[in-house]
Amino acid sequence: MNLIKDIRIYRSNIENADNNSLPSSFENKNIHCILHRIAMKLREHNFSLGDFDHLYINATTCYVEGNIAPANRTTDKYHPWYRYYDVEISQELFDLLESSQCENEVIKIVEQVIQKYFSTPDFDSEKIHCCISEAVENGENMLMKFKEKNSPKNKAVIYLRYSDDARYFPLLRVWDSEDNLLLEQNLPKTQTLDAYGEIQLSSKKVTIKPRKNAFAINLEPMTFIL
Repeated sequence: MNLIKDIRIYRSNIENADNNSLPSSFENKNIHCILHRIAMKLREHNFSLGDFDHLYINATTCYVEGNIAPANRTTDKYHPWYRYYDVEISQELFDLLESSQCENEVIKIVEQVIQKYFSTPDFDSEKIHCCISEAVENGENMLMKFKEKNSPKNKAVIYLRYSDDARYFPLLRVWDSEDNLLLEQNLPKTQTLDAYGEIQLSSKKVTIKPRKNAFAINLEPMTFIL
């Protein structure tokens, strides 16, 4: 079971099926940021889509049985990590879909798809709704617990925020064993998370080491004194 990584919204006025062109991505960047925050909050609570982790939702004027259904597309064997789900909407809504006044409609569409196809007894519709509401209401200030490290005396947590310029804005907090806040530090904004690998924690300092990959080879650890 893969934890959710991303939610993306598309639109089309032809059937979303094999041999037809792929739906068009939205150009409204604010909607992309909102949906990514929703995916982040769901992921924080270990929400899974099953055997894929990118949910592609296509708003279409074409007929969709039951109004919401998996797209009639064969899974891409070279990119098996995403699936399309179609949602039938009116032509009137389709024409306005990318406007700011329709952001709530887009969120509602996304919530309906997730609740209909991916709710479980352990992660039911109400829990899905709470995650989506938290992401939408808090916006850029929404915190997602990303990494945590505990030592006998302290606890360190890296939280992620996702700004309206589509970049991560991490926040580091460190507490002692009695839950007194020792450190709260904004970390550099970034488009990737290669700088945020292992947390090393002692009674006197916390160090964040970059990931061990080719993209992080020139990145230096970040150390903060407590």
